[in-house]
Amino acid sequence: MSYEMAVKELAPCGIDCSRCVAYENGDIVNLSKELKEKLINFEKFAKKMEKLVPAFKDYEGFINILDHFSKGKCHGCRNGDALNTACATKDCHKIEKVDFCFQCGNYPCSNNSYNDDLYDKWKSNNDKMKNNGVEVFYDSQKKRTRY
Repeated sequence: MSYEMAVKELAPCGIDCSRCVAYENGDIVNLSKELKEKLINFEKFAKKMEKLVPAFKDYEGFINILDHFSKGKCHGCRNGDALNTACATKDCHKIEKVDFCFQCGNYPCSNNSYNDDLYDKWKSNNDKMKNNGVEVFYDSQKKRTRY
């Protein structure tokens, strides 16, 4: 994968936006839209199947979750759409004129509002990019589960 593609899909902190449940053109949103379309009028069949397949009793809840997933509208924090609106990284990288935090002369800094777990993930992501290269990190992210 190219550096340009990594910049497009990875946030400055190193989190892979493209695999987020809220990312507008991500797989989760697109597949949810497709499945929702394929299941039009299925609720009638689900109701009939409740006695044979008890899981269908929760079909309405499933559809509500699928509907939620299909409405992802985040364009990624590089485009000003961070789900975590308190995240300083989305603006800081622009001020520092860097693509990723590790490229900043102040890295690692405390110019963020991360809890301990998120701080550790941010630091780990950026250290891996710094030590192994952005493209290698990006490729490795695509092979990992997102959640």
